[in-house]
Amino acid sequence: MILLHGKDLNHMRTSIRGRDELTVRVQTALCLATKKEAEHIVNAVIQCLETTLLNNLGTDGFTLKLNGLGKFSVRHKPGILRKIGFTGETIQTKTLRKIRFLSLGVLRQRERVD
Repeated sequence: MILLHGKDLNHMRTSIRGRDELTVRVQTALCLATKKEAEHIVNAVIQCLETTLLNNLGTDGFTLKLNGLGKFSVRHKPGILRKIGFTGETIQTKTLRKIRFLSLGVLRQRERVD
């Protein structure tokens, strides 16, 4: 049986509150009648972003730039040789495909704490 700590639940609640705030902002910005309509738009945008990234996961160096928000980039990391401490055996690790997000614009400026 897996037990969730209170800290993990608070993190999940914060994530849900953030998504709710985004939905309300979309509803206000697009003058939509219901929150459900805004939720469908947010879900469609997220699904399209995910699909675009998955379709280009095999392309090393692919970037998806969202002006003012940030940039998603796909990079391939080759496997490396690792030594297993207990047996002394050397193995080759698997090649990885990583998706990285780099914030841009105002978001990037606000990240810095002076």
